[in-house]
Amino acid sequence: MKIGASTSCFYPLETEKALQKVCDLGFERAEVFMNAYSELDEGFAAELNRIVKDSPTEIISVHPFSSFLESTCIFGDYQRRYNDFIGIYEKTCHSAALLGAKYVVIHGAVAKPKIPIPDERYFERFLKLIEIGKREGVTVCQENVNRFKSESIAFCKKMREALGSEYNMVFDIKQSVRAGEEPFEFLNEFINEIRHVHISDNGAEGDCLPPSKGSFDFARLKDTLDAAGYKGDCVIEIYSKSYDVSKELGESKTYLEKLWQM
Repeated sequence: MKIGASTSCFYPLETEKALQKVCDLGFERAEVFMNAYSELDEGFAAELNRIVKDSPTEIISVHPFSSFLESTCIFGDYQRRYNDFIGIYEKTCHSAALLGAKYVVIHGAVAKPKIPIPDERYFERFLKLIEIGKREGVTVCQENVNRFKSESIAFCKKMREALGSEYNMVFDIKQSVRAGEEPFEFLNEFINEIRHVHISDNGAEGDCLPPSKGSFDFARLKDTLDAAGYKGDCVIEIYSKSYDVSKELGESKTYLEKLWQM
């Protein structure tokens, strides 16, 4: 298991500059959060590959910029709109393949859209995303996200039942806390489907703190993952609003490496 960081930690810094910072900090894994349609171009992927080429960093996953569109444009009830927008995900999966990433991370539909989205349609459309990923050799994963359908253990269990072996998950600690779901209950339920973990700390000062700044039990996390034979990685994802991000990420990396004896 390797420790990584998401470029989203540095938002709104440009994606390529954020990736450079992740590399400079010596992380072995990076998640690239795309922030614009133009960043899906092959030329941009080549630029990102130049950044990681001489670093210890491997890009493990890609997050599409278009999460805010998914409820109405991917999972909504207007077929032509779906037809118009599905190309974004074709380009995202192609970009992930060019970057050598294993996973594309999907938020999905909000939990309470103005026009209800039947679970059956959601699962059918998600399978379409999975098929697109397979053509590029990448795995499309559902992330648990607060205020989205995937926020609850109950919905994710239903999705797993519908998708079977095609169901894969990225588990996010802060999102489970925000949704009122106990993180270790979520983790234990889907341990066999989780491909990598978004980590952050939480406590009295907030629900998205740098690791070591709250009260989350990271030793228990490591033990739980090890006991299950987990083969994925842990990617730090915090938000830059109130942090000296490079300093906090560096300190979090050192803390986790020492705690986990890496």
